Amino acid sequence: MSQPDGPLIAECSTWLSIVSKQFNTRMGVLLAPHGLTPAQFSILHHVVRPGREGGHSVSSIAAAVEVEQPAVTKTIAKFQNMGLVAIEPHPKDKRAKVVRAMPQAGNLLGTIYADIGPDLGAVFGSLGGSDIAEFARQLKLLGTWLDANRL
Repeated sequence: MSQPDGPLIAECSTWLSIVSKQFNTRMGVLLAPHGLTPAQFSILHHVVRPGREGGHSVSSIAAAVEVEQPAVTKTIAKFQNMGLVAIEPHPKDKRAKVVRAMPQAGNLLGTIYADIGPDLGAVFGSLGGSDIAEFARQLKLLGTWLDANRL
């Protein structure tokens, strides 16, 4: 595999920035009927993610989704009022709280995906015969690398 050159790096960077903004705007419109912003959706998705039986701290959520801690705290309070999460004392740190997803959070995510699925199907279907599974694999590789190499 060859290393990308300057013009290819610039083109990839430009398109990634453009597509990211366009997709975020589209998600904002799609999520609005559910009363969520893309950032709130990202937080909800992270909290519901399988394999986190021990719950999440607000700081770990903020770091994972790259949203400032006060915004995460406000969002978690909103989710608690909606019955989507429970907030419990941390078993080892009296200063910290643990956020746990309630079943309603998973149900809401399912409803959202059912509602936005047709639109997102059209979005990804626009790749016109490209290998969508390979595209997803490449996005995951990029995301994993960016996550491991945060600035």
